Amino acid sequence: MIEYKVHSYNQNGLCALGFMDDHYPVRSAFSLLTQVLDEYRKNFGDSWKTVQADSVQPWPYLNEALAKFQDPAEADKLLKIQRELDETKIILHKTIDSVLARGEKLDSLVEKSSDLSAASQMFYKQAKKTNQCCTIL
Repeated sequence: MIEYKVHSYNQNGLCALGFMDDHYPVRSAFSLLTQVLDEYRKNFGDSWKTVQADSVQPWPYLNEALAKFQDPAEADKLLKIQRELDETKIILHKTIDSVLARGEKLDSLVEKSSDLSAASQMFYKQAKKTNQCCTIL
C-alpha cells in the first residue's frame, strides 16, 4: 500500500494543497506549493476573493507544474545542488581509486625495472668474466 502525505500552504488566505507520496521531501513540497501560489497570484491576482460558488478556471501552468515537479529537485534548488554534489563526490572517489590503482601499478613497474636492471648488470659481469677466459688464436 502506498502512503501519501498532504501538505498545505496558506498565503494571505489563498491556500494550496499537495498530495505527495511518502518519499517526496517536505522542503520540496512546500517549495512547490509556494511557487504554485506565487504563479497563481501573478495570473489571477485577487480574483479568487470575489468568487461566490465553485467554478473551474483553465490554468495550463498547473499541468506543466505537475509534470515538472515529479522530480523533487525541480522544486527545491538546494536538493538539486545536493544531488549534483553527491554525483560529483562519487565520480571523484572513482577517480581517486583509479589514480591509486595506477600508482600501485607504477610502483610495481618501478620495482620490476629495478630487478631487471640488477639482472642485466649481473649478466654483463658474468659475460665479461666468461669472455676473459677466451683467447684468440
